[in-house]
Amino acid sequence: SRTRKQNYEQPFFLPGIFVFLIAVSYSSSALAFEIVIKLTGHESFPGLVSVDAGTGKKFDRLCLLGTEARGSIDMNFIMTLSEKGIPEGDYQVSKAFPEEKWPTLSFGANGALRFVPQSETLQKSLLTLGKQGLALHARDFYPLAGKMTDNPKMIRFFSNQLFERLVERWGTLRISNWDMGRFHDFYRRNTKSDQQWKIRVTRSALQTVKNICAPLKVQRKPGGELE
Repeated sequence: SRTRKQNYEQPFFLPGIFVFLIAVSYSSSALAFEIVIKLTGHESFPGLVSVDAGTGKKFDRLCLLGTEARGSIDMNFIMTLSEKGIPEGDYQVSKAFPEEKWPTLSFGANGALRFVPQSETLQKSLLTLGKQGLALHARDFYPLAGKMTDNPKMIRFFSNQLFERLVERWGTLRISNWDMGRFHDFYRRNTKSDQQWKIRVTRSALQTVKNICAPLKVQRKPGGELE
C-alpha cells in the first residue's frame, strides 16, 4: 500500500539529508579558518598576511614591515629569505617552546603567534635557515615584559630580551602594533582552538605586495610617530 511504501522509503531519505548536511558543513569548514602568509624576500616589502575566518569575516591587508620599520625587527632573517628562498608549505599554530621561558602560554596582545611546519621536508628547509618555525609579532613586547619586572625602567630591557628569545628559534615576521591589536582581537573572537587554523606560506611577487602595502608606515594616533 501507499502507507507501507512511505514507511519503507523514509529511512533511506532521512540519512540522505544528514549526509548532505554533514558534507556541506565539512566543505564550509574546510574553506574557513585559514591564514595565508605571502612572502617576497624583499627587505622593504617582506610580504602580506591574509586571514579568513569564514562567513565573510576576513583580514585581507596585514602588511609585513621591513627596513623602514622602527622597533624590534630581524632584517637578517628577511635577507636570508631573499638568498635561500621562501619556506613554502603548510604550518600549524604552536605554543612557545618550554625552553623559551615565555611569560604566557597562549597568544596574547602584543605577543607572538608562532607557526610550526607540518612536514618533515619543510622542517629541514627551515633548519637550513636556522629556524624551527615562523612567528608573527609587533614592534615591542611591553605588556608581556611588564609581567617580568616590577621596575618600570626595566620594561624595555625585558622587551628586548623577549625579542632575542623569539629570534633565536623563529623566523620573525613584523607587523605594526596597531595591526597586531586588530589582528589579536580578530583572532581571539574567531578562535575556539588554535588547531582549527590552517596556515599556508607562499611566495609572492614583489609588485603584488607593494601595490597593496605601500606606504608601509602606520600612524596609530593623531600626532603620533609613524612606525
